[in-house]
Amino acid sequence: MIELEMQILSDRREGLLVELGRVVVANGFTLLRQRLSQDSRGTWLVMIVRGAAERQLALEEELATHSRVLSFEAALAEGGALPAQPAPVATRPSMAAAPSAPPAAAPEAGPDVRQVESTLPQLARDYPKIFPWLLTLERAVAADAREASLQLAGRRTGAWVYKRDYAMGAKLGLADAIKRIAVPAMRELTTVDWRDGQLHIQNSPICSPGGHSGCRFFSGYLEGVLGGSVAPQTVFVRSLYCRSTGAGSCILEISH
Repeated sequence: MIELEMQILSDRREGLLVELGRVVVANGFTLLRQRLSQDSRGTWLVMIVRGAAERQLALEEELATHSRVLSFEAALAEGGALPAQPAPVATRPSMAAAPSAPPAAAPEAGPDVRQVESTLPQLARDYPKIFPWLLTLERAVAADAREASLQLAGRRTGAWVYKRDYAMGAKLGLADAIKRIAVPAMRELTTVDWRDGQLHIQNSPICSPGGHSGCRFFSGYLEGVLGGSVAPQTVFVRSLYCRSTGAGSCILEISH
């Protein structure tokens, strides 16, 4: 079990604790303490919560991308007292909540959430020309956090694209959602084909032959853009082949 301290900025106070408290409970955490305060930027909510470590990322994603949240920061809680004033947090684009990813097959560090958060405004501003920022993100994080950070950036970006461009549509089956949402959204970024139940990415800008694989970004992006469109909202994407390891193209498999 872990305790997290979360600092959240919202534009209004009414109902904030109730709405975000529901998210905390839905993710299996217990709200231990909270503080609401007001300043010139808006309403600050500081929460200390306790729950399972493996649910930390899912909770942080859902809170950070909640429609009421303008900015968000989380860290492991130290001691028992709430801070007197929340620390300033950089604002970022509101990105719709995305599902958590399946556990990685091999041990690796978790994502560098702070670095991903600082990159999201640039991704939103320059979208779809985002690959230079992804390469910058790769260089900015520790080597063992690179793939997880790319996947988190992908999920946040994909969920934001879904909310911006596709959220008004009806829920779809996975096959229809791939054809109507995932493939068009991916084609904004790079050249792709959907055939034989697999997504083929041609000449991926972040998967250079002999270099690092960037497929975890695309996996996260697809999970994010599809997560709100299908029921149940759980989509898993895994890389089958990558041009960084000698394949002719990157091939991804999408499933419930």
